[in-house]
Amino acid sequence: MESPKGYPQPEGSADPSAKLSAVRTLDKNSGQKDNDGSQDNLSNSEKLTGDHQSPSGPTDLSRTSAVSQKEPPNEEIEKQKMSKKEEVELIGPTTTQTELAEETGILGGGTKLLIIVVLVALVAIVAHYYLHSKSPPQKTDWQQVDVFLKQMKKVKARFPNQRAELWSRSEIHLKRHLQTSQPAEPVSLILTSGVRAERTMRCLAQGVASAFSTARNASVLHIDGAGKAGQDSDQVKLDIDRKLQGAFEGDKPVAVIHRLEELPPGSTLIFYRYCDHENAAYKKTFLIFTVLLGDEEEIQAEMRLSAVEEMVDDYLQKRFLSHDHPVSFDRMDLNKYGGLWSRISHLILPVAAEDRIEQEGC
Repeated sequence: MESPKGYPQPEGSADPSAKLSAVRTLDKNSGQKDNDGSQDNLSNSEKLTGDHQSPSGPTDLSRTSAVSQKEPPNEEIEKQKMSKKEEVELIGPTTTQTELAEETGILGGGTKLLIIVVLVALVAIVAHYYLHSKSPPQKTDWQQVDVFLKQMKKVKARFPNQRAELWSRSEIHLKRHLQTSQPAEPVSLILTSGVRAERTMRCLAQGVASAFSTARNASVLHIDGAGKAGQDSDQVKLDIDRKLQGAFEGDKPVAVIHRLEELPPGSTLIFYRYCDHENAAYKKTFLIFTVLLGDEEEIQAEMRLSAVEEMVDDYLQKRFLSHDHPVSFDRMDLNKYGGLWSRISHLILPVAAEDRIEQEGC
């Protein structure tokens, strides 16, 4: 038996088709409302939901029951919308944050620029220091060597009777010093001869000193030991110190000390200061000492260089060491002489007489 039209079937009705039709109708209406709710804001959704919940007859009760079953999804959607809206609002910076960011950006940019300028300046300073202090010998150093060798050829032509060792040893010894931009110590050598070659030795010392000073575009200081013989040792020491200091600090990096053996023994201790290897007061300097062996007429050409060195050492000890005076701090003794000898005896070369020079001079 059919129920009156429009009257809802009781739950558990035997008419399955009517129930199915009602469910489809409700599903259709519910779907339409879901679409409407997704387009409206929160207040409209609540209003629509409230309208659906108001009863309007038996059919509305069924719809209300169905809508109430669909509300949880709508509420969930609205919660998600609200959550997303809050997230969007949180993602965007507030006015205060934006202002702080702009200020920080300005300050940060200025700081970065300052750091870049400082770094560039530091790099420039380091590069300048490295290029000027760590570079290999400059072109000017090699030019100095070339000038020196050319000048030595001229000197060699004026002294044809000298040993080949004199030229080869002296050139190597002095060239090594010229090739070094910042030498660690000064360079020195001793020229020695017998009485017969005294003038030749003096002229040869002047020639070698001139070749070296020409390469350095400088001048030469000459100190005559024979002219200071017999003078007060302390006064001579002060005089030599003053002359060497003035020359080496000026335009005379080369000094020739003629007749070293004639100097007052105590005065020679001043050469500690100028020939003390790495501790020397001036390192870009050249000192030539000449020693005349008064006991020898001439140094034999076949005599080895080591024997010549021993001969000079013995002769200077005989001249400088005296047992007639008590030892004192300002007088020469064996220990002090040993220190002096070790500082000036790097290279000792014998000089042979040149007849023309002995007769005519330099």
